[in-house]
Amino acid sequence: MTDSLVHPEADRLERTVDEDAEKDLTEETLEVLSGYDWSGNVRELENALERAVVVAAGSVISPDQLPERVLSADSAPLVSDQLPPNPSLDVIERAYIHWVLTAEGGNKSRAAEILGIDPSTLYRKLRRYGIDV
Repeated sequence: MTDSLVHPEADRLERTVDEDAEKDLTEETLEVLSGYDWSGNVRELENALERAVVVAAGSVISPDQLPERVLSADSAPLVSDQLPPNPSLDVIERAYIHWVLTAEGGNKSRAAEILGIDPSTLYRKLRRYGIDV
């Protein structure tokens, strides 16, 4: 999915920043972008690429021009081949809420929106699960 989104978005940003400039992604940069869990968040990908296009001095976008959160992301997949012990629904919900909050930098309003719940419900669940972000 990432590959099909990265190139058109980078092309659009190149035209926005400088119509004569063409920026290319290195293979390593593409691997970093593909390895990051964007969670279906196209806006976050757009922002990361926009930053890289602006920061890149030359015609090549290298991984060091990507945001730190993308570079330091844990490359472990959200779904793996190794089956975990059968967790309860509460354990799964707690982990998912924590994961979304972390991905959104602690922004509870945005996390509630992504989770599809009212912010008051999110606050109740945070208290219930003892999550501090």
